[in-house]
Amino acid sequence: MSNNERPAILCVDDEPRVVESLALTLRRDYQVHTALGGEEGLRKLAEARGKVAVVVSDMRMPAMDGATFLHKVMIDHPGISRILLTGETGRDAAVSAVNQGQILRFLTKPCPPDQLKAAIDAGVIQYRLVNAERSVLQETVIGCIQALIDVLAITNPVAFGRASRIKR
Repeated sequence: MSNNERPAILCVDDEPRVVESLALTLRRDYQVHTALGGEEGLRKLAEARGKVAVVVSDMRMPAMDGATFLHKVMIDHPGISRILLTGETGRDAAVSAVNQGQILRFLTKPCPPDQLKAAIDAGVIQYRLVNAERSVLQETVIGCIQALIDVLAITNPVAFGRASRIKR
């Protein structure tokens, strides 16, 4: 995802009217994908192949609650920022969501659009930072390996030549 294109987000709730409302509210600023429940949300994330920056999920959903869903998102897609948007304001829901899903924000319904957009913007920033760090780390590791290969080639060219032929 380049910086000039709209970030992709996934909104997950078991109520169709809620996801439609979120899509209408957010579609101007984001590429909004929706899912009716956790299982469908996980499928959509797999289909998106790393293009979703933020997931916004409800807490109370049949079959898979929001904390469980966000925990699976954390395990399968660790770079994605996670936000819980729920009508359930109980302490247990918050503790479960924070501990299991390691969420970025806990928002309550009804949530003002500007507050929701601010939370999603924070999630997009976090997503970009995490992925930039991962990219720098990957490039650093690859550079270190290449430097080691070059040192090995200099110290023992015969062995390095054999290894290169075997590798091919």
